[in-house]
Amino acid sequence: MHTIKPYWHDGAWVFDDPQRGLRAKPLIARRPEIVDQVLRQAGLQSRQPFTVTFGDHECPELGYRFVLEWMREDGEGHWYRWGGMEGLCPALVRYFDAAPACIYCLVTARKTPFSIMRPDQVDRLGRPAARDTVDRLRRFRAR
Repeated sequence: MHTIKPYWHDGAWVFDDPQRGLRAKPLIARRPEIVDQVLRQAGLQSRQPFTVTFGDHECPELGYRFVLEWMREDGEGHWYRWGGMEGLCPALVRYFDAAPACIYCLVTARKTPFSIMRPDQVDRLGRPAARDTVDRLRRFRAR
């Protein structure tokens, strides 16, 4: 099983995986609405931070589960289908020796990553600094 933490960047859901040399790689290229639909089905808010655990077999953990079904391969990668929509998974070759017929996925919510921001700053999504972040910063400065 593999785990990634996608984030919204420049109009697409992307992820980083330094162990595989991936930075800002599209989760599903050209079809961010697939991810948006999965988030709605999982009961998460649009652009809410989340984690995806995936592999070629089911994951026994709790969370929203869905299955991507292999459709075809082209020069850019492998296409998978979910919920009547198809999307390209270009970084797939970094996780599997061969494209599996099904990719079993588990989506779970996660908290916004900690960052040191002043209370008057906003995060990369344009939201005000989180209350717990502000409190942590105050405690850090009080040391």
